[in-house]
Amino acid sequence: MAQFRRPEELLTCSFCGKSQNDVRKLIAGPGVYVCNECID
Repeated sequence: MAQFRRPEELLTCSFCGKSQNDVRKLIAGPGVYVCNECID
């Protein structure tokens, strides 16, 4: 069954720790998130 997060919960980059509000894009992977700044 799919797991749903609470709407007020901020996602953060697994590498640099920046929140979804601090970056342009946050790409989801299986259990991790990577921001556009870490990819560049």
